[in-house]
Amino acid sequence: MISLLSALSNRDSKATFWNGCGGWISVEEVLKKVSNLSCLIPQDNIALAFTSDELLAIGILASEGRCRSVLLVPASCDQLLLNRYLTKAGISCLITNRSDLSANKVIRIANLDTPNNFAQGHVVYDTSWIIPTSGTTGDPKLVNHKLATLTRTVRKNLDKGRCLNWGLIYELARFAGLQVFFQALLGGSKLIFLDRSDGLRGVCKSLIAAGCNAISATPTWWRRLMMLPEARALSLKRITLGGEIADEKLLKQLTAIFQSARITHVYASTEAGVGFSVTDGRAGFPADWLLNPPADVELKVNDENILLLRPKVGGQQFLDNNSPIADSNGWIDSGDLVRYGENRFYFLGRANGAINVGGNKVYPEEVEECIRRIAGVNQVSVRARPNPIVGSLVEALVLPEPETNLDYLKKSILQTCRSTLAPYKVPAIINWVDALEYTSTGKLLRL
Repeated sequence: MISLLSALSNRDSKATFWNGCGGWISVEEVLKKVSNLSCLIPQDNIALAFTSDELLAIGILASEGRCRSVLLVPASCDQLLLNRYLTKAGISCLITNRSDLSANKVIRIANLDTPNNFAQGHVVYDTSWIIPTSGTTGDPKLVNHKLATLTRTVRKNLDKGRCLNWGLIYELARFAGLQVFFQALLGGSKLIFLDRSDGLRGVCKSLIAAGCNAISATPTWWRRLMMLPEARALSLKRITLGGEIADEKLLKQLTAIFQSARITHVYASTEAGVGFSVTDGRAGFPADWLLNPPADVELKVNDENILLLRPKVGGQQFLDNNSPIADSNGWIDSGDLVRYGENRFYFLGRANGAINVGGNKVYPEEVEECIRRIAGVNQVSVRARPNPIVGSLVEALVLPEPETNLDYLKKSILQTCRSTLAPYKVPAIINWVDALEYTSTGKLLRL
């Protein structure tokens, strides 16, 4: 069984591990903070809610193997949602430094630099990690993982890992953030924590100052980053995209700007874990993967064109009713629609995210991908506009490139959509915007 603390303890104690609010700190300093917190944590079902990812990382290391289960509380979680989580997860104690959250039993953390009497000896659990889904297409659900399912695809090549400094763009309480944390910890890399309240430009400057050379983020985040001139100063060796559909225009742009980087787009979800990684510079994935699947997972497409996955290591389940995520044969319904073309499968969008236009289904991601290919379009968000006759109309919110002729751009959008998409998929409404909204996980927000 993998042990996070053992992996960290096996490193050079004087070597730096992560960059946080106090700058770079060593493995030895991290272990001291973990030790100081460990003795305060009861051997029970706990929740961790902290104001920073750095503190949460210490909490994860301190509770792994010590607690039966650990609920990771996102920063956006308020008291009402927390109450629901605590009840569903059967949590007995909240460990936090947040003054806005409370529970029946709370241990409030003020200073992890103060030595405490370390609790000698304890039962070692195969800790369950309870992670909320993002809730972008419905109410958030709680997913119960084991460390084995969370670290199934982590690369543990220490020789390659030592040269990487991973910037933590995702929130650590989310599945994608945990993937970066575990990759840095188990792969021998360094980790850079960030203050997201600094905004994207401030985050970019912090990444440059800390020598970041590896980043995992959503395609939306990468598109926003490339708008910043200072982003060219990042010397990246690894670029990973996940959480949304990665189109070929974006992959080509990243290749052109960060020519020394290895670019990977990852298919993963909180429910299914990491499915597979694509590194050939193209959107979608090869069709022959259905017959010759990548390591650790089998793939198939059902009659409704929904992608199904069967990972070799599984067992995660929804905590709400203890229902398994996989069916009796081990297959997980991803909920993502794909289409076949050119010996490849391309993602269309979420099956439950369709816009109903007169009984026809329109997937926003498909329309967005079509519009993004057009010169003069920086970013676009497609959503439903209620209509009493046909149910909904397709509305496109377009962020144009600077100094673009908007009349010409609108004609180009309509012409391209009409020649590429079915008539009911063509936006009936095009609105220009100065900015788009994003979720806390870095995805495009569609209201």
